[in-house]
Amino acid sequence: EQDIFSRVQENKIKQIAYLFKNIEEDIVTTHILKDSQSLADMFSDKNTREQYEKSLSLLLTPSIKYMYILSKDSKDRFRFLLDASKSDKANFYQKFDVENPKYEELYATSKPQVIKQKDMENLYLTYLYPIVVKHEVIGILSVDITTKIHKVIAKVIKPLETFFVVLIIFIFLLMLMSILQVFHYFRTRKKIFTDPLTQLFNRNYLVEISPMLNLNHYSIAMLDLDRFKVINDTYGHKTGDFVLSTSAQVFKNSIRESDILIRYGGEEFLLFIYKRDEGESANKICERIRKNIDSYSFNYENQEISVQVSIGVHESPSQEKNLNEAIKIADKMLYIAKTEGRNRVVFYNDRLKNRDHFNTKDINFVKLALEENRVLCYYQPIYDPINKKIHKYEALVRIQSSEGEIIPPASFLPNIKHTNIHYKLTKRILSIVFDKLKHSEDFISINMNFSDLINKDIENSIIEIFQANKELASRVTFEILESDEIDNIELLKEKIDLLYSFGAKVSIDDFGSGYSNFRTILDIEAKYIKIDGTLIKNIDKNEKDFKVVKSIIHFAKETNMKTIAEFVHSKEVYDQLKLIEIDYMQGYFISKPTAKLSTTADLFNEPPSS
Repeated sequence: EQDIFSRVQENKIKQIAYLFKNIEEDIVTTHILKDSQSLADMFSDKNTREQYEKSLSLLLTPSIKYMYILSKDSKDRFRFLLDASKSDKANFYQKFDVENPKYEELYATSKPQVIKQKDMENLYLTYLYPIVVKHEVIGILSVDITTKIHKVIAKVIKPLETFFVVLIIFIFLLMLMSILQVFHYFRTRKKIFTDPLTQLFNRNYLVEISPMLNLNHYSIAMLDLDRFKVINDTYGHKTGDFVLSTSAQVFKNSIRESDILIRYGGEEFLLFIYKRDEGESANKICERIRKNIDSYSFNYENQEISVQVSIGVHESPSQEKNLNEAIKIADKMLYIAKTEGRNRVVFYNDRLKNRDHFNTKDINFVKLALEENRVLCYYQPIYDPINKKIHKYEALVRIQSSEGEIIPPASFLPNIKHTNIHYKLTKRILSIVFDKLKHSEDFISINMNFSDLINKDIENSIIEIFQANKELASRVTFEILESDEIDNIELLKEKIDLLYSFGAKVSIDDFGSGYSNFRTILDIEAKYIKIDGTLIKNIDKNEKDFKVVKSIIHFAKETNMKTIAEFVHSKEVYDQLKLIEIDYMQGYFISKPTAKLSTTADLFNEPPSS
């Protein structure tokens, strides 16, 4: 059917091409033509135009209703020079709107062009033939052809077609039903076990394979995209989805077929690394993933987005009671990777060698510490390098074990996040800090999560203390994590306005390492910006970090905010920050956190530059 239809179409075109060739030769040889304008002048003569229209109209048939000559004017607009049609006739030099690129292609190539359109029953064909003088196209002969030949062909072939259709249905009906059942089974199974965004396995698949997994054969890695919430807030959820799906593909390209990659939830991914493949350790695979993500160019709608990943690894999950316990440990390693600056891989086995650095504590440990009053605050000075004095202190939570050991927050905070114990711990920290403020004239910063700010019990505690001690509020700064999961910006502004109403200050913590939402920062009118330590720590060696920090300082000065640099760990970093006029500094070079408030005399392991 298609072959016959094509042959009829080609034959039609050949007939028209032959007629148009003769017409073109007559126009060119009978008249002295130089360009499009001379062709237009020729047809501007009514007698000449009517003569050619009469000749062309002899070619009109029920299938050829429209035939006309076009040319371009001085502004490259197409104009009718003549129209041989018997109905709906165009006027001389009337504008002709062109939508199909074939018209321009004819002028570019000096070759005939065919515009084909087809529906189920009819053929619609426009044939364009160039009028050429001295190798230059000066006009177009155009004809529109309509034929119902396709309908005729279909009618002739229909009985034979029906026979074959019935025969095929009869032979393959049972087979088709079987194929559909199998297809439906695998499609449903795939849908159940596949994450629709990333096309990776989902948690349903993890439940499915858990009973069959031999943990002796795998290492477990937990992967999390750094500051993904900030990307979502800054660029929108479509960009976030693009980053997630693209990152999943980078992950997939970085592992082996024997490894199992699962989207665990949100921006978290779970990776089972097969240990029986020789030559590729878990360390090598995880570092490859980290480097590939760090170097990959995420470009969405002309926005260049830099993405990094933090990874926590448990190399010997078979040592744990079950798979869930092994995943929890990998997740704790991930938390450490985040708190130590992100964009890194942390292994559980390494942490076991240094029990002081990593002591996993469960929710009961924190609960008992609260009951036995073993929650402490250590204080790290925030130094003013211009006036060479301590500007204020940051309160940092610690827990003293029953054996007297001081436990850092990385050991217990991950296990209590978003629990009632976490809110109770925050209330205890507020109580300790406010009691410290009552007995001193100093200024102290307190870290707060968004979830803390919107907790009613914590809010009531703050209101109660500030109402009873109005002077304290002016000496308190609440440091809010810029990267924290803030789902409701308007609610955040409402809670911050409440703090401002008492005279307290607000600081944006960990600013600059992710994709900072400048609009939100301006709206909440923060007093301070604390620049993330990942940018500060290499500022003396990394020119890119230096420029970014310098830009943040400039932005802060323009918006009347003070800047604080954390992670000032060396004299070189200190000197570089002084050079670009940072307002305040904080870090081990100046002073480690201590149980008592340090004095200026306690600062610096070595004297800073004058």
